[in-house]
Amino acid sequence: MSIGSTIKKLRREREMTQEQLAEYLGITANAVSQWECDRTAPDIAQLPILARVLQVSTDRLLGVDFSKDEEEIRRISEESLACYRTGQFTRAVEIAREGLRQYPQSFRLMARLAESLRAIRGGEHEMERLCNKILKECTENDPRDRAYRLKISLYGKRGQYDEILDMANELPHIWVSREETRLRWDFSTDEARRMELIRYAKMHVESLTTCFDKLARLPCYTAEEQIRIRMQMVELMQVLYPAGDYLHHGAILASQYCVIASLYAGSGAHDQALHALEQGGAYAAYCDGHDGVGVSLAFRGYGGGGMHTDERSYRREFAELIRRDPALEPLRGEPRYKVLMDALCKE
Repeated sequence: MSIGSTIKKLRREREMTQEQLAEYLGITANAVSQWECDRTAPDIAQLPILARVLQVSTDRLLGVDFSKDEEEIRRISEESLACYRTGQFTRAVEIAREGLRQYPQSFRLMARLAESLRAIRGGEHEMERLCNKILKECTENDPRDRAYRLKISLYGKRGQYDEILDMANELPHIWVSREETRLRWDFSTDEARRMELIRYAKMHVESLTTCFDKLARLPCYTAEEQIRIRMQMVELMQVLYPAGDYLHHGAILASQYCVIASLYAGSGAHDQALHALEQGGAYAAYCDGHDGVGVSLAFRGYGGGGMHTDERSYRREFAELIRRDPALEPLRGEPRYKVLMDALCKE
Protein backbone atom coordinates (compact mmCIF):
# COMPACT_ATOMS: atom_id res chain seq x y z
CA MET A 1 0.00 0.00 0.00
CA SER A 2 1.36 3.45 -0.97
CA ILE A 3 1.76 6.24 1.58
CA GLY A 4 -1.12 8.11 -0.05
CA SER A 5 -3.45 5.11 0.26
CA THR A 6 -2.35 4.66 3.89
CA ILE A 7 -3.10 8.30 4.72
CA LYS A 8 -6.53 8.01 3.11
CA LYS A 9 -7.33 4.77 4.96
CA LEU A 10 -6.20 6.12 8.35
CA ARG A 11 -8.04 9.43 7.84
CA ARG A 12 -11.30 7.62 7.08
CA GLU A 13 -10.85 5.24 10.04
CA ARG A 14 -10.75 8.33 12.25
CA GLU A 15 -13.79 9.84 10.50
CA MET A 16 -11.75 12.87 9.50
CA THR A 17 -12.28 14.95 6.35
CA GLN A 18 -9.47 16.12 4.09
CA GLU A 19 -10.21 19.66 5.26
CA GLN A 20 -9.88 18.69 8.94
CA LEU A 21 -6.59 16.88 8.37
CA ALA A 22 -5.30 19.84 6.35
CA GLU A 23 -6.22 22.21 9.17
CA TYR A 24 -4.30 20.13 11.73
CA LEU A 25 -1.24 20.20 9.48
CA GLY A 26 -1.49 23.85 8.43
CA ILE A 27 -1.78 23.00 4.73
CA THR A 28 -4.55 23.10 2.08
CA ALA A 29 -7.14 20.38 1.56
CA ASN A 30 -5.89 20.18 -2.04
CA ALA A 31 -2.43 19.16 -0.77
CA VAL A 32 -3.99 16.30 1.19
CA SER A 33 -5.97 15.27 -1.89
CA GLN A 34 -2.77 15.24 -3.95
CA TRP A 35 -1.13 12.93 -1.37
CA GLU A 36 -4.06 10.53 -1.33
CA CYS A 37 -4.04 10.31 -5.14
CA ASP A 38 -0.28 9.62 -5.03
CA ARG A 39 0.45 12.64 -7.21
CA THR A 40 2.69 14.07 -4.49
CA ALA A 41 3.97 12.89 -1.10
CA PRO A 42 4.36 14.55 2.30
CA ASP A 43 7.65 16.24 3.01
CA ILE A 44 9.82 14.18 5.38
CA ALA A 45 9.56 16.95 8.00
CA GLN A 46 5.76 16.56 8.00
CA LEU A 47 5.79 12.82 8.77
CA PRO A 48 6.13 13.00 12.59
CA ILE A 49 3.26 15.54 12.85
CA LEU A 50 1.12 13.56 10.40
CA ALA A 51 1.76 10.37 12.37
CA ARG A 52 0.72 12.06 15.63
CA VAL A 53 -2.48 13.45 14.09
CA LEU A 54 -3.40 10.03 12.70
CA GLN A 55 -2.30 8.35 15.97
CA VAL A 56 0.12 5.87 14.39
CA SER A 57 3.88 5.36 14.21
CA THR A 58 5.86 6.76 11.28
CA ASP A 59 6.67 3.12 10.39
CA ARG A 60 2.96 2.39 10.01
CA LEU A 61 2.51 5.55 7.97
CA LEU A 62 5.28 4.50 5.61
CA GLY A 63 3.85 1.01 5.31
CA VAL A 64 6.70 -0.67 7.19
CA ASP A 65 5.44 -3.54 9.37
CA PHE A 66 8.22 -4.44 11.78
CA SER A 67 5.84 -6.59 13.85
CA LYS A 68 6.01 -9.35 11.22
CA ASP A 69 9.82 -9.22 11.32
CA GLU A 70 9.78 -9.44 15.11
CA GLU A 71 7.41 -12.40 14.97
CA GLU A 72 9.70 -14.23 12.55
CA ILE A 73 12.80 -13.38 14.60
CA ARG A 74 11.05 -14.75 17.68
CA ARG A 75 10.15 -17.95 15.82
CA ILE A 76 13.74 -18.46 14.60
CA SER A 77 15.14 -17.78 18.06
CA GLU A 78 12.76 -20.27 19.71
CA GLU A 79 13.54 -22.93 17.10
CA SER A 80 17.28 -22.52 17.70
CA LEU A 81 16.78 -22.59 21.47
CA ALA A 82 14.70 -25.79 21.25
CA CYS A 83 17.55 -27.51 19.38
CA TYR A 84 20.06 -26.24 21.94
CA ARG A 85 18.04 -27.55 24.86
CA THR A 86 17.89 -31.02 23.31
CA GLY A 87 21.65 -31.13 22.69
CA GLN A 88 21.49 -30.40 18.94
CA PHE A 89 24.12 -27.69 19.28
CA THR A 90 25.34 -27.66 15.68
CA ARG A 91 21.78 -27.38 14.39
CA ALA A 92 21.05 -24.60 16.89
CA VAL A 93 24.00 -22.64 15.51
CA GLU A 94 22.89 -23.22 11.91
CA ILE A 95 19.35 -21.98 12.58
CA ALA A 96 20.52 -18.86 14.43
CA ARG A 97 23.17 -18.10 11.80
CA GLU A 98 20.70 -18.41 8.91
CA GLY A 99 18.26 -16.17 10.81
CA LEU A 100 20.97 -13.56 11.27
CA ARG A 101 21.61 -13.57 7.51
CA GLN A 102 17.95 -12.65 7.01
CA TYR A 103 17.91 -10.09 9.82
CA PRO A 104 21.53 -8.90 10.19
CA GLN A 105 20.65 -6.13 12.66
CA SER A 106 18.73 -8.37 15.08
CA PHE A 107 20.56 -8.30 18.41
CA ARG A 108 18.24 -11.01 19.70
CA LEU A 109 19.50 -13.42 17.02
CA MET A 110 23.09 -12.31 17.63
CA ALA A 111 22.69 -13.25 21.30
CA ARG A 112 21.03 -16.57 20.40
CA LEU A 113 23.87 -17.43 18.00
CA ALA A 114 26.47 -16.47 20.61
CA GLU A 115 24.80 -18.71 23.20
CA SER A 116 24.70 -21.62 20.76
CA LEU A 117 28.38 -21.15 19.83
CA ARG A 118 29.30 -21.61 23.49
CA ALA A 119 28.64 -25.36 23.12
CA ILE A 120 30.63 -25.72 19.88
CA ARG A 121 34.32 -26.52 19.89
CA GLY A 122 36.21 -23.58 18.42
CA GLY A 123 33.21 -21.24 18.66
CA GLU A 124 34.60 -18.98 21.37
CA HIS A 125 36.21 -16.38 19.08
CA GLU A 126 33.00 -15.74 17.12
CA MET A 127 30.97 -15.79 20.34
CA GLU A 128 33.19 -13.08 21.83
CA ARG A 129 32.99 -10.98 18.65
CA LEU A 130 29.18 -11.11 18.69
CA CYS A 131 29.06 -10.21 22.39
CA ASN A 132 31.34 -7.22 21.83
CA LYS A 133 29.12 -5.99 19.00
CA ILE A 134 26.00 -6.34 21.14
CA LEU A 135 27.54 -4.46 24.07
CA LYS A 136 28.84 -1.70 21.79
CA GLU A 137 25.74 -1.12 19.66
CA CYS A 138 22.65 -2.59 21.36
CA THR A 139 20.46 -0.67 23.81
CA GLU A 140 18.00 -3.53 24.55
CA ASN A 141 18.38 -5.05 28.02
CA ASP A 142 17.93 -8.74 27.21
CA PRO A 143 20.61 -9.14 24.49
CA ARG A 144 23.02 -7.03 26.55
CA ASP A 145 22.40 -9.15 29.67
CA ARG A 146 23.10 -12.34 27.73
CA ALA A 147 26.22 -10.85 26.15
CA TYR A 148 27.56 -9.88 29.57
CA ARG A 149 26.83 -13.36 30.92
CA LEU A 150 28.58 -15.08 28.02
CA LYS A 151 31.65 -12.84 28.21
CA ILE A 152 31.93 -13.36 31.97
CA SER A 153 31.72 -17.13 31.47
CA LEU A 154 34.37 -16.98 28.74
CA TYR A 155 36.72 -14.81 30.79
CA GLY A 156 36.27 -17.14 33.76
CA LYS A 157 37.27 -20.08 31.59
CA ARG A 158 40.38 -18.17 30.48
CA GLY A 159 41.25 -17.05 34.00
CA GLN A 160 40.79 -13.36 33.11
CA TYR A 161 39.45 -12.48 36.54
CA ASP A 162 40.44 -8.80 36.51
CA GLU A 163 38.41 -8.29 33.33
CA ILE A 164 35.41 -9.96 34.99
CA LEU A 165 35.64 -7.62 37.99
CA ASP A 166 35.89 -4.61 35.67
CA MET A 167 32.71 -5.76 33.92
CA ALA A 168 31.02 -6.28 37.28
CA ASN A 169 31.51 -2.58 38.05
CA GLU A 170 29.46 -1.71 34.95
CA LEU A 171 26.45 -3.73 36.09
CA PRO A 172 23.58 -2.60 38.37
CA HIS A 173 23.33 -3.71 41.99
CA ILE A 174 21.18 -6.80 42.53
CA TRP A 175 18.61 -4.78 44.49
CA VAL A 176 17.82 -2.70 41.39
CA SER A 177 17.91 -5.60 38.96
CA ARG A 178 14.94 -6.44 36.73
CA GLU A 179 14.42 -9.79 38.47
CA GLU A 180 14.52 -8.42 42.01
CA THR A 181 12.11 -5.61 41.13
CA ARG A 182 9.67 -8.02 39.48
CA LEU A 183 9.97 -10.43 42.41
CA ARG A 184 8.79 -7.78 44.83
CA TRP A 185 6.27 -5.83 42.78
CA ASP A 186 4.70 -8.21 40.23
CA PHE A 187 1.55 -9.59 41.86
CA SER A 188 0.24 -11.62 38.91
CA THR A 189 -0.74 -15.23 39.64
CA ASP A 190 -0.80 -16.97 36.25
CA GLU A 191 1.34 -19.94 35.16
CA ALA A 192 3.86 -17.72 33.37
CA ARG A 193 4.46 -15.89 36.66
CA ARG A 194 4.90 -19.18 38.52
CA MET A 195 7.57 -20.30 36.05
CA GLU A 196 9.30 -16.93 36.35
CA LEU A 197 9.40 -17.29 40.14
CA ILE A 198 10.80 -20.83 39.83
CA ARG A 199 13.57 -19.61 37.51
CA TYR A 200 14.42 -16.87 39.96
CA ALA A 201 14.39 -19.28 42.92
CA LYS A 202 16.73 -21.62 41.04
CA MET A 203 19.06 -18.73 40.28
CA HIS A 204 19.17 -17.93 44.02
CA VAL A 205 19.90 -21.58 44.81
CA GLU A 206 22.90 -21.42 42.48
CA SER A 207 24.03 -18.12 44.00
CA LEU A 208 23.70 -19.51 47.53
CA THR A 209 25.65 -22.67 46.74
CA THR A 210 28.35 -20.55 45.08
CA CYS A 211 28.58 -18.40 48.24
CA PHE A 212 28.92 -21.51 50.41
CA ASP A 213 31.55 -22.93 48.06
CA LYS A 214 33.59 -19.70 48.24
CA LEU A 215 33.22 -19.59 52.03
CA ALA A 216 34.38 -23.17 52.41
CA ARG A 217 37.58 -22.36 50.51
CA LEU A 218 38.65 -19.60 52.92
CA PRO A 219 41.74 -20.44 55.01
CA CYS A 220 39.96 -19.62 58.29
CA TYR A 221 38.13 -22.99 58.07
CA THR A 222 39.71 -26.33 58.87
CA ALA A 223 39.31 -29.26 56.47
CA GLU A 224 36.69 -30.75 58.80
CA GLU A 225 34.76 -27.44 58.84
CA GLN A 226 34.97 -27.18 55.06
CA ILE A 227 33.42 -30.63 54.76
CA ARG A 228 30.63 -29.67 57.13
CA ILE A 229 29.85 -26.48 55.16
CA ARG A 230 29.70 -28.46 51.91
CA MET A 231 27.48 -31.11 53.48
CA GLN A 232 25.14 -28.31 54.58
CA MET A 233 24.87 -27.37 50.90
CA VAL A 234 24.01 -30.96 50.02
CA GLU A 235 21.39 -31.15 52.77
CA LEU A 236 19.86 -27.85 51.65
CA MET A 237 19.49 -29.16 48.10
CA GLN A 238 17.86 -32.33 49.40
CA VAL A 239 15.34 -30.24 51.35
CA LEU A 240 14.56 -28.07 48.31
CA TYR A 241 14.16 -31.11 46.04
CA PRO A 242 12.49 -33.78 48.22
CA ALA A 243 11.59 -35.82 45.11
CA GLY A 244 15.22 -35.86 43.98
CA ASP A 245 14.42 -33.88 40.81
CA TYR A 246 17.56 -31.75 40.93
CA LEU A 247 17.73 -31.23 37.13
CA HIS A 248 20.92 -29.31 36.30
CA HIS A 249 21.52 -28.67 40.02
CA GLY A 250 22.54 -32.31 40.21
CA ALA A 251 25.84 -31.18 38.67
CA ILE A 252 26.38 -28.90 41.69
CA LEU A 253 25.95 -31.87 44.03
CA ALA A 254 28.38 -33.97 41.97
CA SER A 255 31.06 -31.27 42.10
CA GLN A 256 30.58 -30.76 45.86
CA TYR A 257 31.04 -34.45 46.57
CA CYS A 258 34.22 -34.40 44.49
CA VAL A 259 35.66 -31.63 46.70
CA ILE A 260 34.47 -33.44 49.84
CA ALA A 261 36.25 -36.59 48.65
CA SER A 262 39.43 -34.58 48.06
CA LEU A 263 39.29 -33.16 51.59
CA TYR A 264 38.70 -36.59 53.12
CA ALA A 265 41.54 -38.10 51.09
CA GLY A 266 43.86 -35.30 52.19
CA SER A 267 43.19 -36.16 55.82
CA GLY A 268 43.69 -39.89 55.26
CA ALA A 269 40.01 -40.83 55.56
CA HIS A 270 39.98 -43.04 52.47
CA ASP A 271 36.70 -44.85 53.12
CA GLN A 272 34.82 -41.56 53.50
CA ALA A 273 36.56 -40.21 50.40
CA LEU A 274 35.50 -43.21 48.33
CA HIS A 275 31.95 -42.95 49.62
CA ALA A 276 31.87 -39.25 48.62
CA LEU A 277 33.14 -40.12 45.12
CA GLU A 278 30.45 -42.78 44.76
CA GLN A 279 27.80 -40.26 45.80
CA GLY A 280 29.16 -37.72 43.32
CA GLY A 281 29.21 -40.34 40.59
CA ALA A 282 25.58 -41.13 41.27
CA TYR A 283 24.62 -37.48 40.83
CA ALA A 284 26.65 -37.27 37.60
CA ALA A 285 24.81 -40.34 36.30
CA TYR A 286 21.53 -38.70 37.34
CA CYS A 287 22.40 -35.64 35.20
CA ASP A 288 22.89 -37.90 32.19
CA GLY A 289 19.68 -39.81 32.76
CA HIS A 290 16.91 -37.55 34.07
CA ASP A 291 14.00 -36.46 31.86
CA GLY A 292 14.30 -32.78 32.68
CA VAL A 293 10.96 -32.14 34.41
CA GLY A 294 10.54 -31.11 38.04
CA VAL A 295 8.10 -32.97 40.30
CA SER A 296 8.90 -31.55 43.76
CA LEU A 297 6.01 -29.35 44.90
CA ALA A 298 7.61 -25.90 44.50
CA PHE A 299 9.26 -26.75 41.16
CA ARG A 300 6.56 -29.00 39.71
CA GLY A 301 6.40 -28.94 35.92
CA TYR A 302 9.52 -26.81 35.46
CA GLY A 303 12.10 -27.82 32.88
CA GLY A 304 11.99 -29.61 29.59
CA GLY A 305 14.43 -32.07 28.11
CA GLY A 306 17.28 -33.99 29.69
CA MET A 307 20.89 -32.88 30.03
CA HIS A 308 22.73 -35.74 28.37
CA THR A 309 23.69 -35.33 24.73
CA ASP A 310 26.06 -37.05 22.33
CA GLU A 311 28.36 -34.07 22.80
CA ARG A 312 28.26 -33.99 26.59
CA SER A 313 28.34 -36.58 29.36
CA TYR A 314 28.38 -35.54 33.00
CA ARG A 315 29.76 -38.94 33.98
CA ARG A 316 32.78 -38.45 31.73
CA GLU A 317 33.23 -34.90 33.02
CA PHE A 318 33.08 -36.15 36.62
CA ALA A 319 35.63 -38.86 35.83
CA GLU A 320 37.97 -36.25 34.33
CA LEU A 321 37.54 -34.09 37.43
CA ILE A 322 38.62 -37.03 39.58
CA ARG A 323 41.61 -37.83 37.38
CA ARG A 324 42.94 -34.28 37.57
CA ASP A 325 42.81 -34.08 41.39
CA PRO A 326 46.21 -34.98 42.90
CA ALA A 327 44.69 -35.28 46.38
CA LEU A 328 42.86 -38.42 45.19
CA GLU A 329 46.09 -40.20 44.18
CA PRO A 330 46.07 -42.48 47.27
CA LEU A 331 42.72 -43.90 46.15
CA ARG A 332 43.73 -44.92 42.63
CA GLY A 333 44.65 -48.48 43.57
CA GLU A 334 41.47 -49.14 45.56
CA PRO A 335 39.02 -51.65 43.98
CA ARG A 336 36.06 -49.33 44.71
CA TYR A 337 37.84 -46.52 42.85
CA LYS A 338 38.37 -48.73 39.79
CA VAL A 339 34.74 -49.90 39.79
CA LEU A 340 33.57 -46.30 39.99
CA MET A 341 35.81 -45.14 37.14
CA ASP A 342 34.71 -48.04 34.95
CA ALA A 343 31.07 -47.11 35.55
CA LEU A 344 31.69 -43.45 34.82
CA CYS A 345 33.59 -44.05 31.59
CA LYS A 346 31.43 -46.72 30.03
CA GLU A 347 29.45 -45.68 26.95
